[in-house]
Amino acid sequence: MKRFLFPAACALVPFLLQAQECGTGRYVVPNYFPAIDSIPAVQFGTNTGVDGSPQALRMDIYAPANDPLEARPVVVLAFGGSFITGSRADVGPVCADLARMGYVAVAPDYRVGLFIPNTSTTMHAVQRCVHDLKGAIRFLRKSAAEGNPYNIDPNRIIVGGVSAGAIGALHLTYMNEPSELPPALVADSATLGGMEGTSGPLGYSSVPMACFSFSGALMDTSWVHPGDQPFAGIHETGDAVVPCYTQEAYALGFPTGIVVSGDHDISVRMDHIGLAHCYKEYPGNDHVGYLNYDPVNALAFMVQFMANVACGQPLACTNATGLEEVAATSTPLLPWPQPASSVVRVDLQAPATVRLLDGRGRKVLERAWPAGTATLEVDALAEGLYVLEVRDGRVRTARLMIAR
Repeated sequence: MKRFLFPAACALVPFLLQAQECGTGRYVVPNYFPAIDSIPAVQFGTNTGVDGSPQALRMDIYAPANDPLEARPVVVLAFGGSFITGSRADVGPVCADLARMGYVAVAPDYRVGLFIPNTSTTMHAVQRCVHDLKGAIRFLRKSAAEGNPYNIDPNRIIVGGVSAGAIGALHLTYMNEPSELPPALVADSATLGGMEGTSGPLGYSSVPMACFSFSGALMDTSWVHPGDQPFAGIHETGDAVVPCYTQEAYALGFPTGIVVSGDHDISVRMDHIGLAHCYKEYPGNDHVGYLNYDPVNALAFMVQFMANVACGQPLACTNATGLEEVAATSTPLLPWPQPASSVVRVDLQAPATVRLLDGRGRKVLERAWPAGTATLEVDALAEGLYVLEVRDGRVRTARLMIAR
């Protein structure tokens, strides 16, 4: 009798571990696993490099050691460097930290190299990054289908990045329809492999379950739709490299001619459409400076998001300073009249900067006002839903409808 029960009990082990993995501290507690395994330089594909020569694409894989779980969530983390410099080793320490929390963390290559920044060259740099990250995700899913040597759950792959890597992750996640391809990329899209590219094995999905961004940006927030993947972003308000709001992006100090929306305005778009997201904001003019002056809290914020997503839980955003938390803790804004036709007014408790953002998260109006009643002329704006934002040491927002 026992010889029949023993195999059945063994078969239940993965199921029981899966059921018990969440709520134990795994995925959020630093050093939950005291040791990690690392597999360096796993080749996942090839493609043509920026200099025109063939380039092998590799990834470093970090995982908790002595972990019995057979279906572990994956975090794919892309490095930064303006698409010109950087390497997967740059994010190795963060990947090691994630592995100690119980994730399988992957640091992939994507093609970087010197180019003269302009609209076309920069968009193609983003496209190379997207294609390579998609190839890495397809490789991971292929590995899971062919023996699963890394013990991953192919249904729980979260993608994100730092700076340029975050830009790539955001475009991979939300620029996912051929109609969304910018005109500069259309002409040679078919030659380069269409939306998917040719980096890594084909025949597997490259769609992640969620996206996170350390100071990234998206070319068009209207690409984000209800039902899309959840998002978490961190940004500094005065970032002069990748804008926190909506303005022209720079590469190594050179203007690109491309207007992008940073993590703040991506979160505004998601607030408009009711899409689950978390956003944390820092004052100051640094670019990903928080990874130097506040790394523990910044990583804890992002890890909480990852844990909620991996475990199928509602987003906690416990230490966010974004739209949802501000709305819950601050005096609400009450612009009037609603709907507005030619002017809208709002009472200010202190001197403030007042901004109006359209449905794509783009700034359409900004003025500094003293305390009292601010009157904004909106007769030149199109009808539709907008977000009124007031910054007076806090950030408060309110929806505004313009109709005539």
